[in-house]
Amino acid sequence: MTTINRRELLKLAGAGTVAVGTGAMGLQVLTAGGSQAAPARDAETAATSGERFAEVYKGRRIEATAAAGAAPRAARSLAAAPAPTEAAAPNVLIDGVPLHVMVNADGTYTSVVNHYQTFRSLREVSRAAVDELDGAALEHVHHG
Repeated sequence: MTTINRRELLKLAGAGTVAVGTGAMGLQVLTAGGSQAAPARDAETAATSGERFAEVYKGRRIEATAAAGAAPRAARSLAAAPAPTEAAAPNVLIDGVPLHVMVNADGTYTSVVNHYQTFRSLREVSRAAVDELDGAALEHVHHG
């Protein structure tokens, strides 16, 4: 009869854990299909279509404009030639004060107010900023 010492038992348990984790991750990748690609395509479509809107949301006036073709280079197909003036930054105003919005490489947006969250459209990022401000005034951001 063979006995298994503690070290061998830990090796077997670790190998089993890795095998189960790898299998679960492989299953997730196979079953996810196009569901993860859809938000990126939606964001790219919104960024390249020239999104523009003006609305009052929770008592705050929001105006936003993204120039057509404003998707960053990484979000475009490799065959497309880069525009001479690369991707103009979107313009978002909350009560007339500019909200600094950045376009991520995948075509999503983030703002100085919600810096660690990404949003698929300018409407989403500007509304999230209004929610986060919760009535506080937006201050001008000065770079220099």
